[in-house]
Amino acid sequence: MRVLSTVPFTILRLLRDYISLILLLIVPLLLITVFSFIFGNTTTENGGLIIDEQAVILTLAFQLFGGAIVMSYIHYDLFSERKARMQVIPFNRSLYAFSLSLCGTAYSILLGTILIIYSDLVLGVHWGSWLWSVFVVALMALLSSIVCLIFMFSVNNIKVAERLSEVYGVGFIILAGLFFPMPDQPIFTFINDYVNPLSLSVAAIEQVRNGDIQGAWFPVSILFGAIVATFIIMYFLGRRRFH
Repeated sequence: MRVLSTVPFTILRLLRDYISLILLLIVPLLLITVFSFIFGNTTTENGGLIIDEQAVILTLAFQLFGGAIVMSYIHYDLFSERKARMQVIPFNRSLYAFSLSLCGTAYSILLGTILIIYSDLVLGVHWGSWLWSVFVVALMALLSSIVCLIFMFSVNNIKVAERLSEVYGVGFIILAGLFFPMPDQPIFTFINDYVNPLSLSVAAIEQVRNGDIQGAWFPVSILFGAIVATFIIMYFLGRRRFH
C-alpha cells in the first residue's frame, strides 16, 4: 500500500518533466507536421502516401528513447540523490522500482497515443487501426524500458548507461534506413526483418494498414519474444543490483 501511495506523486513528476515532454512529444509532433506540409499527397513506389509512412516511423522511432525516463527516475530515487532517504522509508524498494517502471512506460505509451490521434485527426495520416497501433506502441515502450534498465543495472556509471540507451535508439534508427538507405546486404536485411524493433513495429502497423492481419502477428511475435528474453535478463541483473 505504501508503494501504491507513491503512484500519484510519480505521475505528477512525469507531467512536470518538461524536457521529456518536449523530446518525446513536441519534437516528433513538429516533425510530423512539417513533413505533412512538405510531402503533401506525394506517394511512395507502392502507391501509399509518404506522410503515412513517415508518421508511423517517427512515432515509433521516438519510443526507442522512452525507456530513458524509467532509467533516470529509478537511478535518481534508488541509486543516487535520494538513495539514503529511500532506504529509511519502510517499503519494498523493488516494488517501488516496478511502480516507477510501469508509470514511465505508461507515460511513453500515452505520448505515442497522442501522436497517433493528432496525426490521424489533424493531418489525416492513415494508421489502419488505432487500437492495433497503440498496442504496437505499447510493445515498443515496454521493450525500451526493459532495455534501458538492463543498461542501468549492468554498469555503475549512469552516464555510460545513458550513452548506451542513445546508441540503442540511434543505432536501430540508422539500421532501419531512416537517415540513409542501408546497403542491400543479407546481414542488414536479416537485422531489419528479425532483430530491429523499429523495423518490426513499422512492419506490424503497415501489415494491418494493408489488410494483412495474419502477417502482422509475425513481427509482433518477435517483439514479444524480445520482451520476454530481455525481461529475464533485466530481472536477474536487477536482483543482483538491489541485493
